[in-house]
Amino acid sequence: MNKKLLALALAAGLTLSLTACSGGSDTPAGGGSAAPLDSAQTGGERTAYTFSVNGNTVAVNDNMADVLAVLGEEQSYFEAESCAFEGLDKTYTYPGFVITTRPEGEEDYVNSIRLTDDTVSTGEGVYIGSAEADVTAAYGESESGTEGMLSYTAGDVTLSFILEDGVVTSIEYLPA
Repeated sequence: MNKKLLALALAAGLTLSLTACSGGSDTPAGGGSAAPLDSAQTGGERTAYTFSVNGNTVAVNDNMADVLAVLGEEQSYFEAESCAFEGLDKTYTYPGFVITTRPEGEEDYVNSIRLTDDTVSTGEGVYIGSAEADVTAAYGESESGTEGMLSYTAGDVTLSFILEDGVVTSIEYLPA
């Protein structure tokens, strides 16, 4: 049980470390709807992990302007000076998931995606509440040796699942 709590605490800490370290402002932002983003699979070979929402795919390293055009207005928005990058870290909260961004020049890119409930799923159909067997059926044996956590890397994305009693309690996409 302590190992599971440690794994969950480490995942939460990693998420927090990738978000801002100082105060910011809650400011709503808008967007329209457009065509789905490109899939992260080419020639049958997985290049990155994505998740699907309303028929659209979203992936780490996508340009956030493109994501906003597809997903539309978020439930809430937060920004603060970045601890790791030059500019502002931004957090967009949608029903079922949270996206954090990193600045690169004048653009913002998806830095992490955290699924928060069972209304959204990974590209392979795994969601919060799925059984561990569903994860291994979709992704194979985990690359990580940590009890209570399954991790998979494709291209420049690591997909992590936190499990408690054999059930997925957290799903997060991070840069590899």
